[in-house]
Amino acid sequence: MSKRDYYEVLGVSKSASDDEIKKAFRRLAVKHHPDRDGGDEEKFKEANEAYEVLKDTTKRQRYDQFGHAGVGTSAASGGAGYGGFGDFFSGAGGQRVHVNLDDLGVDIGDIFDSFFGGGFRRKGRDVNTSINLSFEEAISGIDKKQIKYDKHTRKEDGSTTSESKTFEMKIPAGIDDGAVIKLQGYGEEVLGSPPGDLLVEVRVKPHKKFTREGGLILSSESISMYEAALGTEIDVETVEGVKTLKIPAGTQPGTDFRLRDLGVPHIRGRGRGDHIVQIKVEIPKKLNKEQKELLTSLKNKQKRFFKKP
Repeated sequence: MSKRDYYEVLGVSKSASDDEIKKAFRRLAVKHHPDRDGGDEEKFKEANEAYEVLKDTTKRQRYDQFGHAGVGTSAASGGAGYGGFGDFFSGAGGQRVHVNLDDLGVDIGDIFDSFFGGGFRRKGRDVNTSINLSFEEAISGIDKKQIKYDKHTRKEDGSTTSESKTFEMKIPAGIDDGAVIKLQGYGEEVLGSPPGDLLVEVRVKPHKKFTREGGLILSSESISMYEAALGTEIDVETVEGVKTLKIPAGTQPGTDFRLRDLGVPHIRGRGRGDHIVQIKVEIPKKLNKEQKELLTSLKNKQKRFFKKP
């Protein structure tokens, strides 16, 4: 489904001021917040994504010029409900769903009063932890990943106790560096109030050969100038093993080749991206006498071949 225009999402004109954009988002954040009775999580995320772009001058300029393509959110890492644990919020590849209430000038007490009509006992605080994944683990996912964190309990007198906890959870294929998984109810416990949440930040180690841009995996391969001119076949390392890539004759330096469906899996299981291979052509820095003579002969023949009548 195509994305709605960000100005339409916030209900403002394209000439809206920063203050008008902020006020529009504040209104929608309160109205659609998932913790509110009758809230709408999808509309809340949609409003947050629009605000994250339009509040930033540079991003807003790119959006005005190119539309969503100028600030594209990775299809492979789009935020979505994450089975059984709570909310999954995308990281570097997409808009991370996080509302900075200080930025909006909103009093948290007023927010809770508007949600519950006052008298609400605030839930326990959220607890933060992190996990480290290899590039390959982030692409393929993990059925059972051990998570360690400190479980906090706040007593009536305000004192807090802490207990080390360990459990296993599933990491979805295609998760990105900087993504945060929210595990509802695993945070601080407070007597008589809802527990807080556990926020697990994902840290993906860089790969020696691959880089990632949203749903794409990028790498490069080098060939000789003779192979570029005559054509060849090369072995290319991918996350799915070694694949053969045919290089046609006359390939120019910097040419990109696409290996379909060998990129990043969509976080919600809807296909996957591609692997882009950029070709680098190696030019010899030193030539022996025979090589120089052959290249000189070729150059002279080329001049005669292309000589105008």
